[in-house]
Amino acid sequence: MKIKQVHEYNIDEKLEADIQNVLNRCFPEIYPTNRIFFKQLPHLRFLAFNQENQLVGHVGLDYRVMNLNGEIIKVLGLIDLCVSINNRSKRNRFLIVIRSRSIIQKGERRLYTMVCR
Repeated sequence: MKIKQVHEYNIDEKLEADIQNVLNRCFPEIYPTNRIFFKQLPHLRFLAFNQENQLVGHVGLDYRVMNLNGEIIKVLGLIDLCVSINNRSKRNRFLIVIRSRSIIQKGERRLYTMVCR
């Protein structure tokens, strides 16, 4: 599996269609069919491709500032984490999350990561 970091402005029509397909297959009946984000565009995405260069996994990263009991904190949220049905295993999801978290090592001293299931 190959994992690529992709910024929103580099997503072309084909890749957008591939992302839409993976998201709708992983989240049937709840994910919008007319866009590749649920409520908020992620700042960037990590995309997983199989040996045939087909998109099989996705996670969006949303970077925001929040107030925690009066303290301003920076939060990196992992959103829309999914792996296509035929490629699901704990290892595949783990690799996408590890790759996503690797970017925080270059960031701020304290950065909270939020993963919702």
